[in-house]
Amino acid sequence: MKKVRINNIECRKYTSTKTKDTHYEIIKWYDNKYFGKRDKMLSEEWKETFGGEGITNGSYTIDNSCFKNRESCYTVASLYLNRKEPDVYLKSVGSRLLDLSKEEINDFFEVYRIANKKIGKIHFK
Repeated sequence: MKKVRINNIECRKYTSTKTKDTHYEIIKWYDNKYFGKRDKMLSEEWKETFGGEGITNGSYTIDNSCFKNRESCYTVASLYLNRKEPDVYLKSVGSRLLDLSKEEINDFFEVYRIANKKIGKIHFK
């Protein structure tokens, strides 16, 4: 499964090298307020960092990668494989699921339903 996205809710395979276990993440996309604003910020009170990897105002540093994408995201929940059952377990990240709007909650559960079925077909044949 590559990914499933409805509006700003997406499920994708987790690709970090921090774990050898296969699992997936459900993320929420949002508009990146820094997209395309690097030059404007530099013309105001911001300055390039010493190493050139971002900009700073003395209190905050923003990495250059933050200016390149229209959207940014954060993980709302993770889906873990349980090969003994066999089933897919959902684990929420803190209370982030509760912070979603009603529309986003509906999208979340539709993405979860679709992803759960696809993950099952891939891993539990």
